[in-house]
Amino acid sequence: MRCALIYFCCLCAFARSLGEVPPPVRAVQTKDQEHQLLVQGGVFPQRVAVLRLASELRDTVLKALFVPLERYPVSRPLLFLINPMQPPEIPASFEIIEDPGGLKIQLRLAALGEEVPPQLERTIVTALLTELAMRPSSPEERSLNNRQNTVLVPPRWLVDALLYKYHHREVFFSPVRLRPVFEGNKIPDPQLLLARPENDIQASTDEEIELALCMLWMLSNRPESRSSMKSILKADFTQEPARRLQMLFPSLGNTDASLQKEWTLAIAAYGTQEEVVALDGSATQREIERLLQLELTEPNTGRHVMFPLEQFSDFVRLPGSHGALLSRQLEWIALRERCHFLYSAVAETYAVICGELAQGKTAGIARRLREATLERESVSARLSRIRDYMNWYQAVAAPRQNSAKLREFYRILDEKPAVSETVTKALDKMEAQLREDAEREDIVRVLDEIRRRKSEAGLK
Repeated sequence: MRCALIYFCCLCAFARSLGEVPPPVRAVQTKDQEHQLLVQGGVFPQRVAVLRLASELRDTVLKALFVPLERYPVSRPLLFLINPMQPPEIPASFEIIEDPGGLKIQLRLAALGEEVPPQLERTIVTALLTELAMRPSSPEERSLNNRQNTVLVPPRWLVDALLYKYHHREVFFSPVRLRPVFEGNKIPDPQLLLARPENDIQASTDEEIELALCMLWMLSNRPESRSSMKSILKADFTQEPARRLQMLFPSLGNTDASLQKEWTLAIAAYGTQEEVVALDGSATQREIERLLQLELTEPNTGRHVMFPLEQFSDFVRLPGSHGALLSRQLEWIALRERCHFLYSAVAETYAVICGELAQGKTAGIARRLREATLERESVSARLSRIRDYMNWYQAVAAPRQNSAKLREFYRILDEKPAVSETVTKALDKMEAQLREDAEREDIVRVLDEIRRRKSEAGLK
């Protein structure tokens, strides 16, 4: 009887299970640590590739807009849906959906291959900017249940600049090429750049991308940049772009002429950065002095000790010295690319020395270090004499400009009591001799150095 009852209960439970709908199965997803980027579909390596790309692009966006990462996550993540069956030639797209939790963004894309399509990067950056624009930035916006009637399209110049910065993260290897724009008096109206939306189907030219970088550089260096950069995403620049930009950045002035003036100055300053990126003589010397000190950890005490490179015999056999020397070798190679050209050979010598010490080779290192020190001191002395000569030339022998203030300055100098004719002739003779000696000794050496480097480059 008991067995029959148990059998009957099992039959009843099985019958009820046939009539019920099974619970939904949650899609497998991969997410970042902030739970802000969620990737579904595809296999695990595909989801990781999409997540890594989105995270790197997000870091570029947040850094450019002065948004701290700890203030970025909210309960409204971006969802990436991978469809492995979608052909790669079909571009990725995103849509804004609405649910009880508010507006959300979903991106649909194909599985990533070995090469990332540029259009996919552009779509992700646009989605990130759109999501930032939808975030409430004040209690008044939060009181509206985080809902907006319209979602603004990000400006084209901002997307261009962010994508360029993502692909050129090292400033020393991304020179600016805006000099022909202001030298040829072809500075465009900034309002044309501001008003162009991202959904414009025409591709951006190289010059437009350079101008976009200049616009981002100009706005990032304003006094109100940290509080106003994110607000760019909430402004509609299709109508009166100059007025809207000046409301966000009052330091640009309140007239079209003042905006054009600041824009022209920005292009002139940003367009010459290719020249000022390289370190001058003093900055190179300071960087060399820093690299000549190697920080290592003593195995017995655990203390961090700074070792001069000349004392290589004291640290070359310490644990960790191999990796430190290899890392320092890379720093010397990087310095060679951006230091004053007279120091490039010295930096190359130190790079080779660090590489050999990392391999345990110490023969002849002391002699080469002494030679490098003598060459470095010789270059420093030459640059010092050239600097002194240029200061003297600018103060005494430079042609007088037609500025009214300079004319007044020289007039005041001329009103000083005159010296005797004998003293004047002696001073003139001494100045002429100094100028002749300085030009012959210093400038000729620089020219010889340039010729030598050009000949070496031709042989290579």
